[in-house]
Amino acid sequence: MKWSLTLHSINDIPHSWRTIVKLNKSLLTCAIVMALGINQQVLAAETEKGSVEQVQNDFMIDAVGNVILLSQTSESGAVFGNEVILSQEGDNNGINASLNGESNITEITQIGADNIAIATSLGDANTQIITQDGDGNELQSDLIGNDNEVNTVQNGTGYLGIDNRIINKMEGDANTLEVEQNEGGQWFYNRDMQGSENTVTGIQSGEWNEAHIDSVIGDENTIEVEQDGYYNVTRLTSLQGSANTLESEQEGDRNRVTIASIDGDENDIEISQSGDRNSVESNLFTGSDNEVDLAQVGDSNESTFDVIGDNNDFNVNQAGDENTSYVGVLGNNNDFTVVQTGDLNSSHIVNFNGSDNDIDVVQAGDENTAVIQASADDNTLTANANEINLGQSGNQNDAVVNMSTIIDTNANSIDLAQNGDLNTLDILVEGSNHTIDIAQNGNENMVIGADSDAMLIGGASIELSISQTGTGNIVEGSLISAAGTVEITQVGDWNTATIVQQ
Repeated sequence: MKWSLTLHSINDIPHSWRTIVKLNKSLLTCAIVMALGINQQVLAAETEKGSVEQVQNDFMIDAVGNVILLSQTSESGAVFGNEVILSQEGDNNGINASLNGESNITEITQIGADNIAIATSLGDANTQIITQDGDGNELQSDLIGNDNEVNTVQNGTGYLGIDNRIINKMEGDANTLEVEQNEGGQWFYNRDMQGSENTVTGIQSGEWNEAHIDSVIGDENTIEVEQDGYYNVTRLTSLQGSANTLESEQEGDRNRVTIASIDGDENDIEISQSGDRNSVESNLFTGSDNEVDLAQVGDSNESTFDVIGDNNDFNVNQAGDENTSYVGVLGNNNDFTVVQTGDLNSSHIVNFNGSDNDIDVVQAGDENTAVIQASADDNTLTANANEINLGQSGNQNDAVVNMSTIIDTNANSIDLAQNGDLNTLDILVEGSNHTIDIAQNGNENMVIGADSDAMLIGGASIELSISQTGTGNIVEGSLISAAGTVEITQVGDWNTATIVQQ
């Protein structure tokens, strides 16, 4: 069955329906109007902006124009369910469409400002297509069931971020949600997503957009967010499950991605940012076999990840000035690669513990800083058989390697290379069976210890090799090791080397 209804005013309703609609309007206007009228001051608060209850209240209060209430039920197992087409033109209109059953199709179109649409699907294989064209519109989609599809589009301009918003809840498996918001101040909220093999795709173009993914629970879910414009925000509050995919792409200024919590295995996260003052933050990343690829192009970018788990793969690529990368690691067989291009960059891989981790840091530019440090003051942790490779190209760069705070740190391979002038390497390592290779090419470079003290390397069976090429280079430190070997090569003028071996 196919049902089409287009309302431009109350006079367009057939006479036989008019009394019913009028009676419903008084109830509706109290029950529907409270969810769709947007108060600009209320929207300034993030909790209010993304509240399902707020949309429902706005529908009850603010839908003072035309209101449509639709309820459809199809039989279980239906191949061809109900189909309805609803259309409104004007301002302050409201539509509340509820589908119960299977294979239902709902198409909703609203043209105007301050309109509200609430669409609910309870069942399987239902389809909702919702389009709003104008400013200050609100759309709420509730999806419970399997194999459902929701497609939403909002067009509007807005100002200062006061414009359209979409709020979604999804519970079930193999559901698909597509959100498209065009230029203006748009907000998209995925409040709750429970189930497996679900797909959420959000595309925002314009200025002052925000996308919030509050909670994802399940396996093999895919979330893609694409933003193009000014002041974009993508936030993932919680991701629990395995084999999930999160892709976020932002272009513009003042973009940021915030990941509060990830718990699961074999998750794939890809983040790409292009613009100024971009930021990525992950407070806690727990699980194994996860992969994170981050590319930032622009100035003042930041990325932060705290990782607990094994066999994780992190790749961070930053191009621009004053970039900062931080990674905290607890686990085994993890692979971390940080590449930074530009000046005043900083890379910190700290509090890393575990075995067979591979750490690669490459910096190209001037006045960059790289810090690689094992966990501080915790003798219960280990850092064994790790491979650490650090390369810096440029002038006035600093590198710090500190593996002296863990007693059980053995058989690590440390390869450090600096190419340029006025570079400094601070190294403090304890443990046994380490292989340390240091190479500096340039003038007035230094190999020293922490806080400008002498370098200190202690433990059994240490192999230390230092090579310097240039003028005015300095090596100063001590090797305390049973059966330890030291090889120092300096090529150039005015170089000094002081090594105390015990």
